[in-house]
Amino acid sequence: MTDTLDAAARAELARGRAADPTIKVVDLAYVRFAKPDLDATRRFATDFGLLAADETADALHLRGYGDAPFCYSAERGAAAAFLGFGLVAAEARDLERVAALPGASPIETMREPGGGRRVRLTAPNGVCVDVVHGQARVEPRPMRPPLVVNSAEATPRRNTAQRAPSGPAQVKRLGHVVLQTKQHARVLSWLLRSFGMIVSDYQVLPQDAGPAIAFLRCDLGATPVDHHTVALAAGFAESYEHAAFEVQDLDALALGGEHLRQRGWTRAWGIGRHILGSQLFDYWRDPDGMLIEHYADGDRFDAATPTGSTPFSRHSLAQWGPPLPPDFIDTSMTPRKALQIVSALAGDSDFSLKKLVGMAKAMGR
Repeated sequence: MTDTLDAAARAELARGRAADPTIKVVDLAYVRFAKPDLDATRRFATDFGLLAADETADALHLRGYGDAPFCYSAERGAAAAFLGFGLVAAEARDLERVAALPGASPIETMREPGGGRRVRLTAPNGVCVDVVHGQARVEPRPMRPPLVVNSAEATPRRNTAQRAPSGPAQVKRLGHVVLQTKQHARVLSWLLRSFGMIVSDYQVLPQDAGPAIAFLRCDLGATPVDHHTVALAAGFAESYEHAAFEVQDLDALALGGEHLRQRGWTRAWGIGRHILGSQLFDYWRDPDGMLIEHYADGDRFDAATPTGSTPFSRHSLAQWGPPLPPDFIDTSMTPRKALQIVSALAGDSDFSLKKLVGMAKAMGR
């Protein structure tokens, strides 16, 4: 393991925020994938509740019901792969600031729906991260209103039955993306220093083995934002974990899941409620087996909320819901996985034997 973080960076990780970030991003713009079968991707996305934004012979762009021009991009590729994600800059001159960072591309004009400009960067773990500004917003599509819910102590709904419409969930927007990395500390420090993100919560491993997951939100000062926009899981390989899309409420989540089930798609885990972030969740697998999440009723924090820390275990991911499926966090051992672990332990990463043992203990293995 090579630890290249200086004392100031380690102090920033402990605080969960950088002292003087390059810029402060305001949102997550999109996720990008390579897909071998764009027709199958479109069918799944339609059943999931996304809307067509633009399509060519070799690329598919999808939007939600909100005003973002697109939030999901798929380009034709030989194999399914995660290609990166985009973050939204607060102002045009932020692009000049990030363009000055090491390895950044020049500012370029975007050709995707909504136009705008972007700078393309590479995170320490090799993931492509775009910083975008100036995308033209689109007219939001009408969503059904939130359900009026009666409780034991308040009954605002009277003389009206509760009948939400069946069909695909109406996806409002892209909420967060989750990645696994063996460069956890370096990628986390890079996100804090480059983009002004704040760690909402750490989930930590036993025996002082360090963070298992860091949940990062944007810093909009007194304006509350999602509990996390990017989440980083520590691991022995670089991988995409999932992207999450917000829907109206629990009924949208459940009825959307029923529609996906009837259309023959595979539920990965759900329905349940997370602990950190508090979201109601329902995970599905797309035609290539990649995870994608519907969520509703998530926490929102402003910049004054300090970073929290809780123990990580297989029971710390959900307050209620079905048991965690064996393949959701795969703890089996294969020759390929053994090689990845050996490579991570021997190579230039911050993955350690102590972290490996901590993960095994946390997952009850």
